[in-house]
Amino acid sequence: MLESTLRIILTALFIMGCSNIPDTQTPYSIVSKANCSGPSGEYHTELHATTDGYTRFIQSYPNDKERYDAISYGDTLGFTLNRDKVDRWTDIPEIAVGKGHMFHMIAIEPAFIFTLTADQRYLDSTGRIISIKNDSTGARIHSFELTNPFDSAELIEIYYSNWELVDGHELPMHVKIVQGGENEFYFDFYEVKIDDPTFTKVEPNQELSH
Repeated sequence: MLESTLRIILTALFIMGCSNIPDTQTPYSIVSKANCSGPSGEYHTELHATTDGYTRFIQSYPNDKERYDAISYGDTLGFTLNRDKVDRWTDIPEIAVGKGHMFHMIAIEPAFIFTLTADQRYLDSTGRIISIKNDSTGARIHSFELTNPFDSAELIEIYYSNWELVDGHELPMHVKIVQGGENEFYFDFYEVKIDDPTFTKVEPNQELSH
């Protein structure tokens, strides 16, 4: 009962802190869609991210595998949806996986997704270091490396390419993931919406508090 009450309080605080669109040239929200492929075949990914810590990570498959739909507010409050209803709370490693896929918001400013420390290091939701490498001009991210949140011995490398201008922002339209030095995943983005007026956040409802 105490945990449920704390969850409700934390939810309210996070939502209050994630409600105002900044009055700057920095985009507030990005929604991206990609056709993907990996060792197990083809699938589809949809990514939602805002500059104040909200993310949504959706992956769907052409077979009978259940669609995955995970939402997070910051680094510690997350949940999944099942048929548009809140299903379960997610732990911090699972939140870190979703946030690590927010490729376009990371391309604009990694600190919108990762924690930037006083000594200028980026950390994921689990507190592990993110290594970011810029291209030869220093203006764009070439790649970044992170530790698998569920396996501290496994390195995941993410490479950006095929940059295009989208509403005044240069964004990578092709992303390659190399997991553990061998498994490769490819994301080919075909739609990116910046500050779409129809964008909305999914909030936890009372079904999670029982």
